[in-house]
Amino acid sequence: MKSPTQILTELRALQEKLPADLRKKVGNVFLGGNWKIAKLQGVKTPKGSSVAEPNTKWENDLYGKIDAWTSMSGMELAKYFKKNKALLDQLAKEFPQALQPPIGQLAYRGTAIKLNSLEQAFRKKKFEVKKIAGREVFHFKNLQYSPNRSSQSWTVDPKIAFTFDGSSSADGEGVQVVYVTKVNKDFIFSPELMNIIFDREESETVRVAGVGTFEAFVDSSVILNNWKLEPRYNFIHRLPSAEPFFAKMIVMYNKNVDAENKQLGKKWFAHVASVTEMLYLNDHNETPGGFDVYREYAKYAKKYFNSIKKK
Repeated sequence: MKSPTQILTELRALQEKLPADLRKKVGNVFLGGNWKIAKLQGVKTPKGSSVAEPNTKWENDLYGKIDAWTSMSGMELAKYFKKNKALLDQLAKEFPQALQPPIGQLAYRGTAIKLNSLEQAFRKKKFEVKKIAGREVFHFKNLQYSPNRSSQSWTVDPKIAFTFDGSSSADGEGVQVVYVTKVNKDFIFSPELMNIIFDREESETVRVAGVGTFEAFVDSSVILNNWKLEPRYNFIHRLPSAEPFFAKMIVMYNKNVDAENKQLGKKWFAHVASVTEMLYLNDHNETPGGFDVYREYAKYAKKYFNSIKKK
C-alpha cells in the first residue's frame, strides 16, 4: 500500500502536466481543505495539520458555488457551470476521483411534465408498464425533456429521483416524471464529491446541456390515485384502447342512477353517454351519492393498465 507521502508525490508529479494557471487555481490536491474530499483522492491529512492542503481562493469560490447549488440550483449557478464546463472537464482528467462523472452509468432526473404533454405521450408514443425503484411506472421510450436552466441536477439513484416532483416547473399543472439517460460528456462532478459537499446521500451529478429526448418513467399512482391527480384532469378514458373498459363504468353509473331515482321516487339524476359527461356532473355535485366517481375512475383505469401488462 502506498504511503500518504508517496500518493502526494504522485499527485504533484501529475500536477506538473497542468498549465501554470491551473496549478495556481487548484494546487496539488483538489479541494484539499476538506479532509473528506482529500481522502476521496487517496490523500491523508499530514500529522500536525488540519487539512491536506489549504484551498486556493478559486477552490473556495468553486466549493461555495457547488454548496449553494445543492441547496438551490438557481439560474446564475447553472450559467456558471456552463461557462466553466471546459475547465472542469480538464480538471476532471487530473482529479478523476473528485470530478469525473460516472460515465456510462444511468442518471435520473425527477421533474414535471405538463398534463397536455403527458396526454400526447400516452396517445402517440409507445409505453409499457413495469416496476422500477419499488414502484409501478409507465415507461416511455422517448419523451422530450426541455429544461428551464442550462444545468440540471440528476442522480444515479432512481429512488432519489422519484422524491422530486418538480410541480412548480410546470405551471401548477405538472405530473411527476423521471427521465433517465446514460451519463456522458454533458455531465460534470462525481456523485461522491456531491455527497460530501451536500452532506447527504443524494448521489447527484450535474448535466450541462439543453433539450434532449430520453426514456422516462411516470409513476402510475399519480393517475390511479385520486388524491394525487383528480379524475377531471385525467385523460385515460379518452384513449381508444381504454374505451371498452370505461364503457363498463358508464353502464355501472347509469344502473346506479336508476337505483337512486327509484329510491327517491322521481327522476333526480340523469343518464350519461360518456365519462367526460360524468366527470362534468361530478364537478357540479350532480351525481348520485352511491357512486364514487373518483374511486371508480381509478378502478377502471387500473383494469385497463393491467390488461396492457398482460400483453
